[in-house]
Amino acid sequence: MKPPARRALGLRWAMAALWAVAWLAGPSPASAQEKKEPARDARLSWNHQKTQLFVDVSFRDIVDGEIRKKLSRGLPTTIVLTGTVHQIGAKDPVSTTAQTCKITWHVWEEVYLVETSRPGGTTRSAAITVDGVIRRCAEARRLLIGTSEQVTVGASVYVTAKVQVNPVSPEILNKIKRWVSRPAGTATAAPGDALFSTFTGLFLQRVGEAERELKFSTRALVPAVEKPPPPAKEKK
Repeated sequence: MKPPARRALGLRWAMAALWAVAWLAGPSPASAQEKKEPARDARLSWNHQKTQLFVDVSFRDIVDGEIRKKLSRGLPTTIVLTGTVHQIGAKDPVSTTAQTCKITWHVWEEVYLVETSRPGGTTRSAAITVDGVIRRCAEARRLLIGTSEQVTVGASVYVTAKVQVNPVSPEILNKIKRWVSRPAGTATAAPGDALFSTFTGLFLQRVGEAERELKFSTRALVPAVEKPPPPAKEKK
């Protein structure tokens, strides 16, 4: 075989080897980025005093067919949302939030009892159907995510979140319960708070196994400011 032919054959083998390595290594960064879940729509808003920041966001896709069947059979279920708040221009998270929903079936009343814990305290309600449970537990409505001491009013912010169904670690649920039981004025953990590292580390990075898990980020935006309530009418 002539030297040019040997070089051509060697080149073909080299190209084949490179292709095989690339295929085994998985998708390229560009294709991996294309598969990244798009940012989720959410509503971020300040109260009219511009002292507390809230989020409204839906994560109903955490309830798949199996979870819906489990709820339909009346099996106890817990849905946990944990999140960190990021401000554009800041390197680290500026605040944290959480919401837990404990769902149990009351045999005698034939209703779902829903215990919801979130910054500011715990509420209890009842739902007749699975859809009613999902409305309460697979959405966050006016969830406190920060204060003006943590987030700059007028800055663009977004939330990164993790939702879990029935996390196996009781330690996590106990820490969340301890966290949300604090006074409403200190409802969100911020840098320097003893619980802040718990959220940014344990909850969002090293949380134990769960039956189902979902991660998402909201779109970055400048939160709106709510209108003040109308003045009370004077009694004649």
